Amino acid sequence: MSVLEELVLLCSGIESIENNTFKALSTLKSLELCKNQLKQIPTFLPPGLEILRLADNSINALHASDFADLMKLRVLDLRNNLIATVPPSAFSSLYNLQSLILDGNNMESVSAPLRLPRLKYLSMADNKLNSFPTNFFASFQSLHFLSLSGNFLTKVPLDLPKSLLSLKLEKNQLKMVRLRDVKHLENLSEFLLSENQLTSIDGAQLLPNLTTLELSKNKLHTVPLRLPGRLQKLDCSNNLIQRVTAQDFQGLQNLKHLFLDNNAVSTFEAGALQQCAQLSNLALEQNLLSSIPLRQVNLRTAGSKVSSLLPCIMRAKN
Repeated sequence: MSVLEELVLLCSGIESIENNTFKALSTLKSLELCKNQLKQIPTFLPPGLEILRLADNSINALHASDFADLMKLRVLDLRNNLIATVPPSAFSSLYNLQSLILDGNNMESVSAPLRLPRLKYLSMADNKLNSFPTNFFASFQSLHFLSLSGNFLTKVPLDLPKSLLSLKLEKNQLKMVRLRDVKHLENLSEFLLSENQLTSIDGAQLLPNLTTLELSKNKLHTVPLRLPGRLQKLDCSNNLIQRVTAQDFQGLQNLKHLFLDNNAVSTFEAGALQQCAQLSNLALEQNLLSSIPLRQVNLRTAGSKVSSLLPCIMRAKN
């Protein structure tokens, strides 16, 4: 098969692969061996490989020799294996790697530094990580997407790359997000913090490009103050919020989606949503409201949008 470019062997029950099996496939660009029973990375892979998918196997260790000579590799998917740690030399030859997926392993620690200068997508969700060494993210100057959801983190990792557009930290053990942790992330558009133990969040106003902020299933008693003006989606559902004030949504002219359901809201201050002229989705069900806060919407600026709000507002519970 001297001109083969893509090889897919899914769910084939493969337990081992002989040395040099794929070495002669000089034109191979994509190799997918997901959902097998492999315990190690196949050896002597063709140097022209660009995509390697080994998800859902039983690989338990990574070595520098596993990816030797794979200078053209762009995508490496190792999710749902048994990898316990990532040694700093593991990906030393993968200079052109753009996407690295390590979700659903047994990782309790990672070593620094990982030198992946062109990496744009990094996901280490659903592991057992509780911290990162200093300068772990130092070389990731092109990183756009980072997911650390489903770990044991108690604080936002330091030194996150300024290039980040999306940061996912759901299902951790965060109790507070501090100004100094995020103030340099001026390009961040999506910040997902649901299912933590947050009682407050400070510094969101310094994220000028933030459009999505998700804080569902935390322990917030108030809506975060001084939110950035470009925000389009705010999810504060399933918290402990009791009162909504006019100050909460000041300057949020671009807000389209607001979720305050499953709280203990009993009071809406007059004009609380008056500046939210773009609001088209408002959820207030499962609160303690004694009346429907229709007057909170600026009727003159919202116009016909009021009718689209009614179905959501009417689900409010006494």
